[in-house]
Amino acid sequence: MTTKTKSAKAVAGPKAIDIALARAVVCRTLRMGFHTPNEEIVRSLSSPESMQALRGAALLLDRGLAAAASLFSREKVPPLTDLEQDYNRLFGHTLRGKVCPYGTEYGKAHSFQQAHILSDLAGFYLAFGLRPAAAVNERVDHIAYQLEFLEFLSRKEAFALEQGEQEMLEVTRHALKKLLREHLGRFGRAVGSRLQQEDRDGFYGRLGSLCSLFLRTECERQGVPVGSEVLELLSSEEERVPMACGTGDEELGTGETSFDV
Repeated sequence: MTTKTKSAKAVAGPKAIDIALARAVVCRTLRMGFHTPNEEIVRSLSSPESMQALRGAALLLDRGLAAAASLFSREKVPPLTDLEQDYNRLFGHTLRGKVCPYGTEYGKAHSFQQAHILSDLAGFYLAFGLRPAAAVNERVDHIAYQLEFLEFLSRKEAFALEQGEQEMLEVTRHALKKLLREHLGRFGRAVGSRLQQEDRDGFYGRLGSLCSLFLRTECERQGVPVGSEVLELLSSEEERVPMACGTGDEELGTGETSFDV
């Protein structure tokens, strides 16, 4: 190990590794919650071990986030049939339900700009060797997809810190900040806030509260603008980008992972 590598590892310290891993744990819970429900997701979110890990991770990141994690974990996850009904009621079967989970639907971009952003986001994933799984036809700007990428980057950051890989660490942290600044951090809090309004006492309302607080905490930690909790959707009169828009055969998966390496 070189002197430079040892120095980089010493400066980071073990706490930075713990924070990166804690961020990954919270991301895992959130992205499963935002996926289309299935038995695997319900089983994982109902696991006492998973919820204990969530509470511990949230406490390490922020005390306010810890309170939201405690509330989220304290209530039982509804049975799959009930969760499916709530998911369909909130997110709908079309591009826009009561709550829109697609990042490029928020803002004032024209349709051609939207297509460019989707392509750029897909290329962003691919730059880290990640290809969308082929299980479900879904757009790459879905909030669950972006949360999983943030989880991946957080674990990669922890690995780089542990191994003293300075170049990997710099590249990963740059990507993490870009994801929060330009994509997930920009619109994710608006999704969370809307869920709290539409499902105040339900599973998705608690998920939204956890998501909004988490993204605020991480944007502040990374020194990037904190996204607003109120964002307008693109005009419905705009020409829409196809649901499967991306590059090549990029499609979202479901359940435990959305990416193929």
